[in-house]
Amino acid sequence: MKEIFIYGIGNALVDSEYIISEDELKQLNLKKGCMELNDIQNHNRINNELKKKYGVVKMMPGGSVANSLYALAQFGENVSFTGRVSKDNVGATFEESLKFVGMQSAIKQVETGTTGECIVLITPDHERTMYTYLGVSSDLSKEDISKDVIFKSEYLLIEGYLVTSDSTNSVAKYCLDVASENNIKKIITLSDPNVVSFFKDNMMELINKSFDIIFCNQQEAYNISSSDNINDSIKFLSNYSNEIVITSGNKGAYVYYDTKITHVISESVTPVDLTGAGDMFLAAYLLSKRNNKTITESIKFANKCAGRIIQKYGAKYDSEEEYAQLKSDL
Repeated sequence: MKEIFIYGIGNALVDSEYIISEDELKQLNLKKGCMELNDIQNHNRINNELKKKYGVVKMMPGGSVANSLYALAQFGENVSFTGRVSKDNVGATFEESLKFVGMQSAIKQVETGTTGECIVLITPDHERTMYTYLGVSSDLSKEDISKDVIFKSEYLLIEGYLVTSDSTNSVAKYCLDVASENNIKKIITLSDPNVVSFFKDNMMELINKSFDIIFCNQQEAYNISSSDNINDSIKFLSNYSNEIVITSGNKGAYVYYDTKITHVISESVTPVDLTGAGDMFLAAYLLSKRNNKTITESIKFANKCAGRIIQKYGAKYDSEEEYAQLKSDL
């Protein structure tokens, strides 16, 4: 068994959550449930206006891969993360939060620029919509990556969000090539329907590297495969991975593995905030597989963990005890 379970590469962001109305979301001209990129001037303006009007519901270090690895670290797994932040208070807080839960942090702190931030907008239907200023996270370079950590890891985890900048897209391809050359297993999460649609060529370049596991939600699967049903999406994605995991909200999740499709419906819960559901699902599914559970058992556990996290604000629990309670259900 390798020293490190998963080495993750992703955007290092800080999430600021706000509860807003449907009308306010429409005024921002954002597609509900998706992520769109923002510039620094617009980000600061909107963030300041919302902070003054509503106050932040929750502010936590975020980023898709970082969220998943944070959960795995709280579950007791040895994981490592690389991203880029600025040497500002936000960047220091991000790095300290990862170290606090025992993650091996290979964060690159730079003197200039601003740490990336994501404005998370929660509407009355509990859906979350993200407006992201990438900041210095979009400047992640090959020099920031530790090949030694890749060698020591069982899996390399890449987030689809990396295709949104030339620099991070190059880093993703570089890491995947290093992993392939050294027989390190590879995982990708497609991240967001808008990202898949707007950066489809870049995403396909990554997927063509071939993966051991592809994670996505139903709409991401439809967008990447240019289809409108699960079976066609799975057929398309199976050209690039032997294991496909597609989450489908309250319909649960589908897993394609060794030519067989397994579908497990999730338990009905009353959501508060859908932020982080997919990140938690990924972490819980991989934890379950690591503990030699069956595909069905792994989906059930991941569904349960995702269902629990959406019953609170934010993508993370506030205490180690809550993660321990989740793990006890494994």
